[in-house]
Amino acid sequence: MALLALYCICLVVGLLVGGTGMGGILIPPALVLLSGLKTHAAMATTIASFIPMNVLGCYLFHRLGHIRWRNAIPFTLGGALAAGPAALFNVYFNASFLNCLLALLVLFAAFSSFKPPRHNTSKQSRWLSPRGLFVIGMVTGTMAGITGAGGPLLAIAWMVPCGMPPLAAIGLTMPYSLATALTATFSNWLNANVDGPMLLKAGSLELAGFICGVLAVSHMPVLWIRRLMAVTCAVLGLFLLVRSLFLPV
Repeated sequence: MALLALYCICLVVGLLVGGTGMGGILIPPALVLLSGLKTHAAMATTIASFIPMNVLGCYLFHRLGHIRWRNAIPFTLGGALAAGPAALFNVYFNASFLNCLLALLVLFAAFSSFKPPRHNTSKQSRWLSPRGLFVIGMVTGTMAGITGAGGPLLAIAWMVPCGMPPLAAIGLTMPYSLATALTATFSNWLNANVDGPMLLKAGSLELAGFICGVLAVSHMPVLWIRRLMAVTCAVLGLFLLVRSLFLPV
């Protein structure tokens, strides 16, 4: 029953990523709670499972004209430079600390999803310049490398309020996610943290959901999906935070 719930979550996450660019942050706590994997293995397996989605996402969003490569290059470079070293240091952090950090990221995701997108052009020159996007990539790539998730979600939650159109922000996260996933996965393989069998199952289900999400994106009520993800993130984040504080692993 627990594994069935996990597989359903993987499908839903793929659907959310395909439709909104967000949702991957749900996988690490789901693996910890439902698969029996330890925290480090769950986080490493999660970020590796995103690679197939990211490859297909780069192709599809490029074809749709939603990837602005002038912005994608500094953003992706910042994430790639940060994710690999951060993943190497993952093994030096206490599992309970990582769970608390991930829980806080999930709760932040919930808060960001409840907030409607705003277009504030006064902030564009600062954060949406090549230098600003590089900084966003570094910060969110560090979080992705350490926790196994959170990079795209935190990046979208950062860029959209700064004035970037939502579809453009989602498009930017595709090459960024691929670069950070590849560099972090290389480091995680060196640490022997990636669980191969679970990687194949989770990655396949996420990819299937992702394809459905991209195909249905023009007909999906995106705001409803964001709100649903926000509620799920809030419940899961609170549960994981309480579990980490009072039942350390």
